[in-house]
Amino acid sequence: MTKFFNASGPCNPEKHYMIDIYERLNKIQNLIDNERYLILHAPRQTGKTSSMTQIAKQLNSDGKYIAIYINVESAQAVRDNVEATNRIVISEFKTNIMVNLPETYYPSEQCYKPFTMMSGITHFLTSWCLELPKPLVVFIDEIDSLIGDSLLTVLRQLRAGYERRPKAFPHSLFLIGLRDIRDYRIYSDREKRYIIGGSCFNIKEKALTLANFSLNQIIELFKQHTDATGQKFETDALSHIYYLTQGQPWLVNAFGRELCFDDHAVEWNKSITKDDVEKIKDIIIQRRDVHLDQLADKLTDPKVSMIIQLIITGESADFNQNITNDDFQYVIDLGLIRIGNYGYEIANPIYREVIPGVLTKNLEQVLGQNPMWYINTNGKLNIEKLLNEFIRFYKEHSELVTKRKLYNEAAHHLLFMAWIQRIVNSGGRISREYAAGLKRLDMLVEFSGERFAFELKRESKNALKEGKKQLKEYLDRLSMDSGYLIIFNRTPPDNWDNVGIRDNIEFSGKKIAVLYI
Repeated sequence: MTKFFNASGPCNPEKHYMIDIYERLNKIQNLIDNERYLILHAPRQTGKTSSMTQIAKQLNSDGKYIAIYINVESAQAVRDNVEATNRIVISEFKTNIMVNLPETYYPSEQCYKPFTMMSGITHFLTSWCLELPKPLVVFIDEIDSLIGDSLLTVLRQLRAGYERRPKAFPHSLFLIGLRDIRDYRIYSDREKRYIIGGSCFNIKEKALTLANFSLNQIIELFKQHTDATGQKFETDALSHIYYLTQGQPWLVNAFGRELCFDDHAVEWNKSITKDDVEKIKDIIIQRRDVHLDQLADKLTDPKVSMIIQLIITGESADFNQNITNDDFQYVIDLGLIRIGNYGYEIANPIYREVIPGVLTKNLEQVLGQNPMWYINTNGKLNIEKLLNEFIRFYKEHSELVTKRKLYNEAAHHLLFMAWIQRIVNSGGRISREYAAGLKRLDMLVEFSGERFAFELKRESKNALKEGKKQLKEYLDRLSMDSGYLIIFNRTPPDNWDNVGIRDNIEFSGKKIAVLYI
């Protein structure tokens, strides 16, 4: 059986191309040997589950330890019901033990009969460890899916047995989730107060994170396919995959799946080029698989929306004083943003296109525009008609900006991008560059062999001066001679006739059309 690139669910080394987990977590064996209790946190679909299940399997195979992996996400449904949470967690242990361990390691029935269900997990692990002939290593996944007092009681029970390790409690233990437990602010309904996660699990000695793939790891991953099938990847194709994904594991595997196996796959007797990668990029962005939809779902979180709109508009982090460092870290932990060359920016170029698309998708459908009306008989885009009609539409429907509840500070940007996207979807492509602190959003529209460059800015006393310079630099990078500077005024105009005023200027050898909206 030929292995393949997996982009759905945990990976299996017998079926899927994979990077060796010990290469991604090269010190994990020493940490286990030293009886460490650890946190492993990383964004969704970066390989946490695949990694931990494979490490547990390897530990059992090596024979020095007995290892068990469980996922406690099902306990989320019972919310603050502590006793129900304990029963579910113990049930998960029982099921996974039966599936993954030999009968000689099965707990006795006495292990499943705690004196009180409030301490059921402590009793179970203590009793089982006393029966086992070797030290136990435990991996508990989706720990942050638990809520309130349910999460607190699990953490406190694990802390309570810590001093009895390794004879009467797990030798080593991993809690796996999106965030470092020290960042948890857990509300206890019983105690009527917030409790910091680190204070109720202060036995944690180290927090690990699962980094994205490096370029060398991507090369190694795709070499496995070359070795298996003979299909080659040009060097610039692999570099482009790394650039577009920044090594995000699900995205890397999604490119592999589409390039090598699915409907748009390149025949195995042909090398994969950078152009092939660029075509697949558009397919991944437009299709928005489950992974991308999960990210999109987070965009409605108020903490997330404050930060994403800050990045879209290019404002500095101090523009919104309500945003804390913890808020930024939360969005980083979700995998939506990173700290890049310019500061906070969207995590990778794929997400950079997906996020505005998600935020404008419904808006696109209510614009009432037929894209073909903007296409000339020669198939070219009538960009002037597109801009003039946008101004007319905005004057008639300004409530789409003024009445927006989320992303209200980025409302002008989003409406303009929705308008452009609606038209360009009929056969073009849009690329965007934006980051917090840049005070702009750069956008390139490609349609029927022509390119149109836009710079979107908020009104300020220096908007025109800064915008001319910034657009000139953007045009230089694109090797273009002309572009559009769009300056949005967040304040409702006193005179709507002034909306859409246009100045055609020259700056440092570039022709710039300035539109005030």
